[in-house]
Amino acid sequence: MSIIAIARASYSHGKKIAEKVAQELNYECISEEVISLASQQFDIPENWLRQAVENALTLRDRFSYGKKKYVAYIRSALLDFAARDNVVYHALAGHFLLEGIPNVLRVMISATIDERVKEIMQREDVSKKEAEKLIEKFDKERKKWAMYFHGKDPWDLSMYDLGIVIGRLTIDDAVEKILTTVRLPSFQINAETLRTLRDEGLGAKVKSDLMNFYADVEVSVKDGIVTVHIKRNLEQEEALTDDIRSILMEMPGVKEVYVNVIPL
Repeated sequence: MSIIAIARASYSHGKKIAEKVAQELNYECISEEVISLASQQFDIPENWLRQAVENALTLRDRFSYGKKKYVAYIRSALLDFAARDNVVYHALAGHFLLEGIPNVLRVMISATIDERVKEIMQREDVSKKEAEKLIEKFDKERKKWAMYFHGKDPWDLSMYDLGIVIGRLTIDDAVEKILTTVRLPSFQINAETLRTLRDEGLGAKVKSDLMNFYADVEVSVKDGIVTVHIKRNLEQEEALTDDIRSILMEMPGVKEVYVNVIPL
């Protein structure tokens, strides 16, 4: 019983590796399915959600909170999948979206420049020079996105349990390393992991709902008790508490709601 989150550089064979790992373990392999579920749950077009996690941020995004809201929707959907256990997730920022969940195996798959250039030339039918420009563009956008949402370079290996570079290793080597690692005791799902998944999943749903009204809200959950953190003038505390409680108390799984107003 495990959850594997695979972050992958573009054109690094990450999708193929994830699928092979899932097949060997008889696990569910998910990627785009998370976007589809979030679209259904929150009635948002799939292309809006996809753009939120694939495209670099614009100046307008920094003030509208639009992308942050859509990322909250995607995290909520991913946690629903993760709660099923025995899942391999391969897409952008799995390590970030599953932040706070213990025992998840976090893998970064990259490839040598030569390997990525060869792959993109074959798949996109472009020249070597065009391939190099596309890789530079993709990597720049991914770093910009990651730095904005969680303040870390996506290539920082300290965020992962396992880093793999295709070109130095083969695809089959990569699969074998992941299979060996995920069988270690450190990556087995236990009662604590399941409790955290329930709390984080509920917190993600709460935040997703509240962001429709309060874009800057943060949420923490412990055993169904929800604490909402929001920056406002203290004179608004009573009205805010009443409003937020009225939104959340009917939500399944919510036992109690507290509002922590942080003075401006």
